[in-house]
Amino acid sequence: MEKITHVNDWISSLPKIRKRRIWSVVIDGKVVQGVSATDNRKSTAEKYIAEKYPNTKFTLVFNCWKY
Repeated sequence: MEKITHVNDWISSLPKIRKRRIWSVVIDGKVVQGVSATDNRKSTAEKYIAEKYPNTKFTLVFNCWKY
């Protein structure tokens, strides 16, 4: 195990804890599935759902944060 000489090196060596946004996909008033995006952007999640359900009107509703 290497010796850590600086506090900043030690902090950067810790695993990253990332919060992820989870959206519910609503189609025809029913929640079909939950979706998240790796970059936490709603537009990325919308693009993914638009490809999965082509020609379908849907709404993304913020659900929760996940760690």
